[in-house]
Amino acid sequence: MDAANKQRIVQLNRRRWIVWIPLAFAFLASYFHRTATGVVADSLMREFSIARAADIGGLASVYFYIYAAMQLPAGILADTFGPRRTVLLALLTATAGAVIFGAAQNIPMLYVGRILSSAGVSLIYISIVKIHAEWFRTREFTTMTGLIVVAGSSGFLLAATPLAWVVERFGWRTAFFSIGTYTCLALVFCWLWVKDRPAEVGLPSMAEVEAWEGTIKNERTAEPEPYNIKDNLKQVLGNPATWWPFLASVAIYGVYMAFMGLWAVPYLMQVYGFSRVTASNYVMAMSVGTLLGAPIIGVVSDRLALRRLPNLVVSGAFLVLWLVFTFWNGGKPPVWALYPICFGIGLGMSGNNLNVACGKEVTPPAMTGMVAGLVNAGSCVGGALMQPLFGWVLDRHWQGAVEEGVRIYPLEAYQQAFILCAVVLGLGVLFTALIKETRGVNIHCQ
Repeated sequence: MDAANKQRIVQLNRRRWIVWIPLAFAFLASYFHRTATGVVADSLMREFSIARAADIGGLASVYFYIYAAMQLPAGILADTFGPRRTVLLALLTATAGAVIFGAAQNIPMLYVGRILSSAGVSLIYISIVKIHAEWFRTREFTTMTGLIVVAGSSGFLLAATPLAWVVERFGWRTAFFSIGTYTCLALVFCWLWVKDRPAEVGLPSMAEVEAWEGTIKNERTAEPEPYNIKDNLKQVLGNPATWWPFLASVAIYGVYMAFMGLWAVPYLMQVYGFSRVTASNYVMAMSVGTLLGAPIIGVVSDRLALRRLPNLVVSGAFLVLWLVFTFWNGGKPPVWALYPICFGIGLGMSGNNLNVACGKEVTPPAMTGMVAGLVNAGSCVGGALMQPLFGWVLDRHWQGAVEEGVRIYPLEAYQQAFILCAVVLGLGVLFTALIKETRGVNIHCQ
């Protein structure tokens, strides 16, 4: 490799972080919206006279229904119109949704705000996957997937103790106006600095870079295929290997979001008698587990050139830990064990972050956005199904206690919901075991 090419690679390696960082800040908003409802659940139930757990679960799960429904359209938009334009549209829509939710005077307006926010942020992740494919080496893909999850998990952190503090001091409406302002600023930064591909700023493509570096034949050197939405969609949906990571995401992420995203704070407040802020600290512990686990498993996967095995080990550990949590002292482990358990739950979900790579590497490169959308939709379907289902189980075991207009559920009710989650997690581990091992390359191109 000559000196001129080495210098261009150095420039590319620097510039890609200028592109990536605004997207990381944008992705944070997605995770904030995903879990914020759990922290303000009792406030919403009290102010809008929402009586049943299943009803507040329905409001929370709207995010996931919309997010899941938008994943294939998000992939098509990112593949055809480019990730930058798609992200700008996403952030504009999400800003409007956050403001409407914060200003809502009735339940229908809450749903309007929630739907708009969900529709907006649902477009961001797939666009980032496309950016990763254009700006980063093939061997860096799952590492970057882990790093973007770290950025998103910062939204989990903000939607835990910091959000609880803002709600206590200033009210839940102020919190949502603040996230609307933040989302608008992220839009400005993405408009200024994000580019779809290196060629737009006069830099070599990653295909050229990997050729200069002697990268072995992979999806970048494969002959590009024409993009036809109907044919590509049929090929993606008709490939059995894309459905196992989808189903694994439905089960594992669904359980994680049912607990961490909505019911953990009510459980800890009602069963342990914690304050909102104290309960949110345990949600933050789960977020920290995810924040640390995602990049670690991404690096391990890239270094070992394995996808299924690390995923299976971590997901299996999640199941074991959940069973301990469910049956220890009837579903009420001692307080000293809660932080390690919550941190472990966050770590256990990290294997789920490999599922998009598993789908990407069994599909033609031109369909990266579409298949990423399909697999990522699994996580959203899981959240949409499990959050209200968890609430339905609670309602079935409610014993009539009410405090300040909010139903109080006994420990037995929560344990029954935990048992349901354990069954779903077991299915998730089975689906993970059935994922096709790609060894870190696109097997469609071989």
